[in-house]
Amino acid sequence: MIGAGISGLAMMRSLKQRGVTFVALERDNDVGGVWNFGRSSSQESHPAYDSLHLNTSSKVTGFTGFPVPEDFPRYPRHDQVASYLRRFADEHDLTSNIEFGAHVHRVEPAPGGGWLVTSGEGGESARTRHFRNVVLASGYHSVPRHPDPDFTGSELFRGRRLHSTDYTSPEPFRDQAVAVVGFGNSACDIAAELSRVASRTVLSIRRGAHVVPKTLMGMPIDEIAASRWWSFLPFKAQRKLIEVLLHLSRGRITDYGLPEPDHRVMEAPITVSDELLSRLSHGEITVRPGIRELTTEGITFSDGSAEDVDAVVLCTGYDMSLPVPDDVVFDEDGRLSLFQRIVPPGHDGLYLAGFLRPVGALTRLAELQAEWIGELVTGEAHLPAQDEMVAEVRGHLSRSAGRYGAQRPEDALHVDVPSYVRGLKQERRQGRERPADATSPARQGNRLTDLRRPPAEWPSAS
Repeated sequence: MIGAGISGLAMMRSLKQRGVTFVALERDNDVGGVWNFGRSSSQESHPAYDSLHLNTSSKVTGFTGFPVPEDFPRYPRHDQVASYLRRFADEHDLTSNIEFGAHVHRVEPAPGGGWLVTSGEGGESARTRHFRNVVLASGYHSVPRHPDPDFTGSELFRGRRLHSTDYTSPEPFRDQAVAVVGFGNSACDIAAELSRVASRTVLSIRRGAHVVPKTLMGMPIDEIAASRWWSFLPFKAQRKLIEVLLHLSRGRITDYGLPEPDHRVMEAPITVSDELLSRLSHGEITVRPGIRELTTEGITFSDGSAEDVDAVVLCTGYDMSLPVPDDVVFDEDGRLSLFQRIVPPGHDGLYLAGFLRPVGALTRLAELQAEWIGELVTGEAHLPAQDEMVAEVRGHLSRSAGRYGAQRPEDALHVDVPSYVRGLKQERRQGRERPADATSPARQGNRLTDLRRPPAEWPSAS
């Protein structure tokens, strides 16, 4: 197991319940993944920030059989989420299987089957071990994405420039003019809180998006997405209902000074924010288009307007950087090519968990993935032929490109939750009835092999 966030913990519980011997490698000093932030985190840079809260309702974010405490708010703060995940790990005796401070450098196919996993600080402290199965649940907030090519004039700008991964609180920007670049959830959160202390807050948006409040009809949007009645609605009906509710609740998006999206709702990632539209209505945030160039004192935008700013915060997302060879999990366009968003066809014993971007909470999907992976590891279920898996992957990527435009590799992570759940449950049923392929090394047993001193013909631990 690699990673001890939500998906990693769900996977560990699944393995523990099945009696599978495993070790989990976590680079931080505690469980929680992105939610392990602050003094308890050993990472200098982190995707989280002081004011980070869940964007999904605690009711559907909790694990099955282990609900989020009732005294928690509907959208808990990051430290509350982290404490809940620690209690979950302790309740299921998972921490005894976790090696903390274990940074994974490489995961590569082993001669004769299985996988070689090299972890440690590097140099003589690194070691390579052989595992029959590897589950990668390390997430996709890996490498901060910076503009490429960089903004014209970047070398001239004399102010502070940072990526959101290095942002923790608004206090260092008090009484300063700050530009926030981006239009995702983090950009909106950071712009909203900066607008309370900064002398001026500018939000630079290159492409419009649909801003959706956390609740509609008095219900959290992720609880709506998780309801049975929603899953029975055709996609066109779902989209039309959301469009009507958005129009009734907030009116036209352009009335707030935001650009009109070039797509309909659910044809691209949505931006979830309760605060942004309020701050825009109060004139506390100024919207500008994309950046044309940086100058000594500030920014010139694509429409010719300019702003003098003291700092620029780039909320431009992340690039995926995984420890496995690129040709194992990515296609030629850099998109993850995984059967049921989990299994790379043709590579037995390797599974990716939690590499999804659903509308709503990830937890229940992570549990469903973990149960299926557990069945594959123990031999309770078996995979279909490789050509069937490849066809399913191509179908998903084609639908993703048609729906989201596939402008960036991470767009392939989006799933329509009801369809994905139905498809994975059907595959689980079929997998239990499917005969095993006795020639596959990954299906000849499930016992973990820990070779602390790998044979000389295997890659060196250093």
